[in-house]
Amino acid sequence: MNLEAQDLHYKEDDQGRRLYYRFTPAALISNFVPLVVLLHDKGESHPLHFEHKMWNVLTPLDTFGSQNKGSCWLGEEGDFFLIKLMQELVDSLALEHDCEDHIYFYGKGMGGYGAILHAVLNQANAVYAHQPYINLREEQKQFYDVLFSRSESIEYDLVNLLHTSKQLPIFFLSDPSLQQSDSNCVTHHEALQAFIRYCEDKGLKYRIDESFKESNDEEASLKEVLTMLEKISSQI
Repeated sequence: MNLEAQDLHYKEDDQGRRLYYRFTPAALISNFVPLVVLLHDKGESHPLHFEHKMWNVLTPLDTFGSQNKGSCWLGEEGDFFLIKLMQELVDSLALEHDCEDHIYFYGKGMGGYGAILHAVLNQANAVYAHQPYINLREEQKQFYDVLFSRSESIEYDLVNLLHTSKQLPIFFLSDPSLQQSDSNCVTHHEALQAFIRYCEDKGLKYRIDESFKESNDEEASLKEVLTMLEKISSQI
């Protein structure tokens, strides 16, 4: 996979591990020019080429994990170097484009897990997660076995990340399992419900979005999500 040929930038750590990404600044300058970080699902080999006139758009590429198909935006074998690389990248772009106070994340599946994880760690304003992985040990064992060393880390379950005194984002969650009973996704449904119950118990801000529909036109779906986030930005 020749990522340099795709005209991508990269952030590199001291061991030579590279986080490739595409960044497109907003075309228009206004009082509200936020940064949205779009995290792909497993198995993607090209970052989404998405542009928006009112948003700075960052689309990184997770090329780590088993067969380079993704590491849930963590790293490998208990070494979560991707967390540090992502934080450094988001911090530098937000500072350069003067949007440190307006950071948002979006992701689906593996990207949904990463979006929630990094939204919490980067103290983002909000995160939109569609069908996110929640508990890697229970519902995504193939990731858990590759990513975690023998000593268990709290990142295996996103609920663990909510035990913090830091400012937490608004969680926007979209998942068919919240609206229907499907025996094939019981474990996933239970993990997501546990996340929601914790938010309710602790008074954390979250919303269930029942309007999201799967579409072959990913750009159209993203534009709808960003339009919704723009509308609620005044409440954040």
